Amino acid sequence: MALKTDRIGQSWLFPPRITDFIPEDHICNLVVAVVSSLNIWSIEKKYRCQPGHPAYPRRMLLRLMVQAAIDGMFSSRKIDRLAQENVIYMYLAGNAKPDFRTLCNFRREHKKLIEDVFKKTVLIAKAAGILHLGHLATDGTKVKANASNQYTLSKEELETIRRIIEQGIAVDEEEDQLYGDRRGDELPPELNTPEKIRRKIKEIEEAQGKPLKQVAKKILRQHLAGDAQRKKQILGKIKKAEQEITMSGQKVVSLSDPEARFMENKKKWKELSYNPQITVDHGSGIIVAGDVTQECVDRKQLQPMIERAEENLGGLPEDVKMSWDNGYYTGQNLRYLEEKHVAGYIPDCKQAQKMKGKTMEDDRYAKENFTYDEENNWFLCPQGGRLTRNGEYIYNGKPVYAYYGAPCESCPARAVCAGENRWRMITSFGFEGERQRMAAKMRSGGGKKEYRKRGETVEWPFGDIKQNLGLREFLTRGLLNVKTEHNLVCTAHNLKILWKKLDGKIAVLGKMKHAGVTLSSATDSVLEFCSKFIKKNPRGLNC
Repeated sequence: MALKTDRIGQSWLFPPRITDFIPEDHICNLVVAVVSSLNIWSIEKKYRCQPGHPAYPRRMLLRLMVQAAIDGMFSSRKIDRLAQENVIYMYLAGNAKPDFRTLCNFRREHKKLIEDVFKKTVLIAKAAGILHLGHLATDGTKVKANASNQYTLSKEELETIRRIIEQGIAVDEEEDQLYGDRRGDELPPELNTPEKIRRKIKEIEEAQGKPLKQVAKKILRQHLAGDAQRKKQILGKIKKAEQEITMSGQKVVSLSDPEARFMENKKKWKELSYNPQITVDHGSGIIVAGDVTQECVDRKQLQPMIERAEENLGGLPEDVKMSWDNGYYTGQNLRYLEEKHVAGYIPDCKQAQKMKGKTMEDDRYAKENFTYDEENNWFLCPQGGRLTRNGEYIYNGKPVYAYYGAPCESCPARAVCAGENRWRMITSFGFEGERQRMAAKMRSGGGKKEYRKRGETVEWPFGDIKQNLGLREFLTRGLLNVKTEHNLVCTAHNLKILWKKLDGKIAVLGKMKHAGVTLSSATDSVLEFCSKFIKKNPRGLNC
């Protein structure tokens, strides 16, 4: 058997181009085409003809970010290393070597540009005919924040620390007036060693009459050992945490990421998290809208997600159907769907439990078996009695309406329906007409068939994002930053699907004007490149 020559260290007579090492069927070529279609002239305008070291092209940095998201890489340091070692990233960077701080600053400063590339994937999918737009499903999940459950403080503890820090800053300012010739970064004699700082913290604990948490001691150590600027930064951090704990209504707040909230995940653990939302097209799996919220529940996200889907798609088709789970079920949402003429499907609590396989007792006199007359605002019981609205009270901050007045004393079903010597009362949170119509739609055969599409639409994209793309915990902190991180993974998910599903549908891109979408000449490279790829690889790419 012949043995090939070991050619390590051999010189090239004619150096090859870096593109010679890039497979024609690699998804990075689609990344180049899609990013090239974005108009970023206005973004780069401020960098042109300016003094100082030239800035890296925004388009190049965006290519690196998108490709890294496809590969499940979100750390700026890891992307920095890939740009120096990986031929794919060297190609996307044009053989430039942006460091991790440049990449980190780009992600922080150009959130809108990263959102735009996500929207571009939706437009291309629509123009290519990949989107079915017959059924859209929305759902949310919990993703852990980059924060520890133990690094938290209560409102009272925050107030105590803020008061101590403010007193310390006031003392420092008084001493600065007396000793103005100091540099400003020296520690006072009583705090110039770790042991003296520990004794000072112990004095504070004795004055408070109770021990401080470790996180509180850490903050105080940083304050006592810091200069004037550092002390003001710590004070600002404490004030930000106080604002967030007031807004959230929760008992404690994280000092690592004050904007994160304690949420219960599917394992029934409560941890600091965010609530990402996606709206997915049935049949294609393309994410047409995405967002991240601090809300622990989903009920307030129905309207914003519809509006985002409309914006990204340029309007919803008249015949589109949309579905949500019971977490989005509120009277206000049902009324919004009717006013907007959206064919929505949302199960109520009992219907949702039945769908999960729970056995529900068939009660003839349950509320759903009472007929509601929306015009006269009354309920009609199975025995023909009329229950009218006669009372109102507040429960958990919500108005509750009481309906009663049926002649229960002469009813033969009184014991079963209301109980011995009792009168039947029905409570309602309002919007009964909308609730009854939605319940009837969900009980129908067509409604059940349509709602079954939801399970095969919105669940697997979350699985792809968490398992394949690796987003089980956000790397960045702060709501705006995690939204950017989420936009990157949604873009990566869509590009993987586009790369697979453009096979056989490339010609549709040439008819984009009829689809109401106008792509730049640079975006036409998507058509040209993908057509070339399909001809050479008729069986497509397995994503």
